Amino acid sequence: MTEKFIWHRMHKDEEYIEREAYSCVETAICNHYDIEEIAELTEEQWVDIHAWQEENVGEYSPMNMGFSDVYNVWEMNNEDI
Repeated sequence: MTEKFIWHRMHKDEEYIEREAYSCVETAICNHYDIEEIAELTEEQWVDIHAWQEENVGEYSPMNMGFSDVYNVWEMNNEDI
């Protein structure tokens, strides 16, 4: 009889995927808007980014997590808006 499947430390792989999704989204946005940091985005730009995300990113895409995380970073740096 074979052993039952076990995936030790799967959370480490999940963290890796989260970091990669964040990095991909952050890079795409910064390159498009020619900025160095997400905090430089305007609220209007975020509206445009979110509209693109809604139209082009599937409901179950792991990239949604990246968009959410990048938005959270932007929001934390722009709480006064």
